[in-house]
Amino acid sequence: MLKKIVVLANSVKHDPGRCIAGREIVVKNDGIGIGPWVRPVSRIGEGELLPYHFTLEDGTLPQVLDVIEVHVETPGVDQTQPENWYVTEGLAWSRVDRWDVKMVVDSFAENPLDVWIQPRAKTDRVTKEYLAASPPQQSLYLIQLQNATISSNGKKYRLRFVHSGVSYDLSITDPLISNITGAAPITIVQKGLACVSLAPPFLNRYDGNVYHYKLAAMVISYG
Repeated sequence: MLKKIVVLANSVKHDPGRCIAGREIVVKNDGIGIGPWVRPVSRIGEGELLPYHFTLEDGTLPQVLDVIEVHVETPGVDQTQPENWYVTEGLAWSRVDRWDVKMVVDSFAENPLDVWIQPRAKTDRVTKEYLAASPPQQSLYLIQLQNATISSNGKKYRLRFVHSGVSYDLSITDPLISNITGAAPITIVQKGLACVSLAPPFLNRYDGNVYHYKLAAMVISYG
């Protein structure tokens, strides 16, 4: 099966592994339509994609805002990541187009009521038990940013933003984030986009709980 997607996240996942995701473009009788989120995954590890999975047929790598064609087989089985599709091994992906930021904002920006809020929990995580009892309808959102901040200690980056009156402070896994921040410890994003993703379960050794952390898998500043 071939799916055409606009890439909205290409983030680090067990480097050199990557998590690539985007929105599907579908052909309808009245023209081109916007389909659901698609996250191609492998059958290794936590589903991370290795370079031989995502290197395009021309030898280059997919970038955010690229339109690519991806060969997939069957939907994934993880209820906490309903967008997952297993990739077809051995078939190279291809780049067929590229969108600009305005097209992406106009077509894909979302405004959920909240970003997977669990009562009485920190806003950067939800427990495994909570998510198992209330599986999300989607584990990816593309959210517009206004006056967000990116902080850096030189190695790790965090995105702080407010959505629907709730403050979020999320780890950034976008490998190109330094293109926005440079060497600055604090960067203001007056207008931007973030692809926010729910990660697979992770054991927090400090409190012994297993959480699905919320990650900023892509951040773009455009104003």
